[in-house]
Amino acid sequence: MSRSLLHIKTRFGSSKGISTVVGTVFLVLTVFVIGTNIFFWTLTQNTIYNQAVKERNQQDVNRLIENVIATNATFVVPSPGRVNATADLMNAGSISAQIVTLWVLDATQQKYNVTDLRASNINLNPGDRQSLTMIVDIPGADPANVFNAWVVTARGNKVNLETLQTIIIANLAQGIGSMALDFYAFRYFTYETSTKLANYPNGINSFNVPSGGTSIAFGIILTNLDPSKQTIILNKYSQVWVYFPQAPGQTRLWYVVNVGSNGNIASSYSPPVSIAFKETKLIVFASSAAGSFSSSSRVSILRSDDACALNLLLLGTIGTRDYGQNIPFVSLYVMP
Repeated sequence: MSRSLLHIKTRFGSSKGISTVVGTVFLVLTVFVIGTNIFFWTLTQNTIYNQAVKERNQQDVNRLIENVIATNATFVVPSPGRVNATADLMNAGSISAQIVTLWVLDATQQKYNVTDLRASNINLNPGDRQSLTMIVDIPGADPANVFNAWVVTARGNKVNLETLQTIIIANLAQGIGSMALDFYAFRYFTYETSTKLANYPNGINSFNVPSGGTSIAFGIILTNLDPSKQTIILNKYSQVWVYFPQAPGQTRLWYVVNVGSNGNIASSYSPPVSIAFKETKLIVFASSAAGSFSSSSRVSILRSDDACALNLLLLGTIGTRDYGQNIPFVSLYVMP
């Protein structure tokens, strides 16, 4: 045996001892590395889990605080089997909301259908308002049927389309008739030419009207709130008449006319004015002759410095039935 080997044996005992030491060190290092990797992997997974829990909790919170309101819902059946659903949407919450589906139920025959609204991009930021109008096909749907509807948000919240306001107004209208007049939108027009209204459609929003031979026309905003949800068509005898209690002989009539978008009055009343359920329209009364208009049929108020009552007489059809309604709710002062 050489001196070097003798020296090693003398110092460490034997070569087997060296292998044991090296193996032990290697094992310790391996265990340490594996343990460290497991520790860091555990930390990573714990972080991912905590992040997922945090996101899920935030989603739950967002779903709870999401607050979309749908009011003034109406359901019109323009043709058999087709339901036109409308509503006013408002985001009353503090976070944005997306409307993804619309469900309409025909409660009378217990049939429903759903429409995907994602392509419509109905996204409401806090405080936003937006009108919703959508045609939904339901076989057998009839205007006399009862309908319910709701929308669903991207977070899964269901929002009922509330019809309470419409129902209250419609029940109110049953007592006085199917048509409602917007009192504060009452207006009158003067003439730019012999057959063209000035400042149409805005007119002059006032209850003080001119006299002295100034030809005028009246503009009245009407809304169809018929409880049976039928379309109202006004015939040529629909009119406004102005009555002076102190001078009955000064009564004047203004018959309904057709007016183009530029303010020109058509020479004949055709087609007749049609107002669908929940539709609002500006109706103009300008002619002294039923069914026609010319420069000679313009009307003016001759009496001045006096008060008078304006009455609205509406005639025509509602669905397949005759229709007649008198709205006596406007008073005027005729300026000197």
